[in-house]
Amino acid sequence: MIPFKQNASEMAKENIIPKQFIGAKTGATSSVKVSSVEAAAALFNEAKQRLFDINNWQNLCGGKGAAFQLTDKHGNALTQTPPEVGNLIKIKLPAPSNEKGDGYDWVRIEKIENTTNPINDEEIVGFRVRPVSNPADHSEESAHFYTSDATSSFLLVRRGSRVYAMERGRNEQPNPVGGFWNRIRNIIIALAAMLGLAVPQWKMLVNGILRQKR
Repeated sequence: MIPFKQNASEMAKENIIPKQFIGAKTGATSSVKVSSVEAAAALFNEAKQRLFDINNWQNLCGGKGAAFQLTDKHGNALTQTPPEVGNLIKIKLPAPSNEKGDGYDWVRIEKIENTTNPINDEEIVGFRVRPVSNPADHSEESAHFYTSDATSSFLLVRRGSRVYAMERGRNEQPNPVGGFWNRIRNIIIALAAMLGLAVPQWKMLVNGILRQKR
């Protein structure tokens, strides 16, 4: 894999991935080098559709792991629409349900990145999410196993004839809210994810986003 160098797309990546200041950081990366810039641009555009098709992420992971549903700010399901800042994603984990989220873990899309640098022949697109409260609940407490300090950034980068897909988790720490068993649930899931057990899920996702048609 070719390492990133500091350039326009790297600066854009740093703009959407917060600095690490507390807890753990995790991540997964996949990359593909194709025969030409034109082929890479075509793959980038296909992968961008898969990145933004959040409702289909579980299928990109082979039907395994968490299920994701894009919703509006009230928690109403959205279909056939690109994500926007302010949209929510409700996540159904293959784990005990989150009582604070009516069975789900919730995040909000807070930033979308879309940068092109023709001089360096680079493109970057992606978005960042952060845990939020259950839209059906007036509580300000995060309905997620992580606190609201945590973020996940999902990025797609094309540099010349190489395309990268990545997930970057930052400032991850357990969210001990709710009843006794919900606090235990959050702590166990968060610690497991912080120790790397969530990485296979994200690795399957970034691989699926870059999967080329045969």
